[in-house]
Amino acid sequence: MPELPEVETVRNTLKKSILGLTITGVNIFYENIIVGCADDFIKNTINKTIKDILRYGKFLIFVLNDGNILCHLRMEGKLFYEPKGKIENKHIHVVFDLSNGYTLSFQDVRKFGRMIYKDNNDLYTTTPLKDLGEDLILNENIKAEEILKILNRKNIPIKTALLDQSILCGLGNIYVDEVLYQSHILPNRSCKTITLMDVSNILLASRQILSKAIEQKGTTIRSYTSSLGVIGGYQNYLQVHTKTVCPICNNKINKMKIGGRTSYFCNHCQR
Repeated sequence: MPELPEVETVRNTLKKSILGLTITGVNIFYENIIVGCADDFIKNTINKTIKDILRYGKFLIFVLNDGNILCHLRMEGKLFYEPKGKIENKHIHVVFDLSNGYTLSFQDVRKFGRMIYKDNNDLYTTTPLKDLGEDLILNENIKAEEILKILNRKNIPIKTALLDQSILCGLGNIYVDEVLYQSHILPNRSCKTITLMDVSNILLASRQILSKAIEQKGTTIRSYTSSLGVIGGYQNYLQVHTKTVCPICNNKINKMKIGGRTSYFCNHCQR
């Protein structure tokens, strides 16, 4: 499943290829991928030039000369940049024809991914971006005190809270396990017991781990693999997720479901 580092890798890879190109055609084969009216989406994006690609949380933002396309890959969404006509399969749901004879295609086996067009004035002031918390990489000045207030009001496991993108934006299942391990916090600990020092440790660990994962072009395990010729390397740096032995104390790594997500942790090193 692509998380923030994987989405950032897609952004950086595509920026080398498609900036300055014009969308000359839009073909939608599964309309549920589009949030809103598919016909309006086509009208708003065709003949527009791609000026930049940004990221907020796990959203890609294709900045057009007028307006924006938001794309969320969800569980297994992938983008392919290929010569026109090269990729044809039943899991390709949206295809943008580009002015250089290539296409940008969106593939999603599970059909959970979404695209939405947003005017410039609505980009950050309307759903979905307005509902997100601070981006852990883009904002270096997140106040631990403010996050603590939010967490202490919730009687839920800290892992569940960190997966809530409305609190902090960018962490997914893999990286939450790694952040909590580095912060020495058990994933099933109640948010009501989290301290200011815990939050400070979480913020520091999040930035360090996400930055390293971006440097390594993401984590390539299980369902997430590259669609742009880039294979991530952060799986070689994982300390606890999918592991069986703690690298610090050599005790057995525990595994349990928290909020429906498989969580890895060390009962000895995390409290």
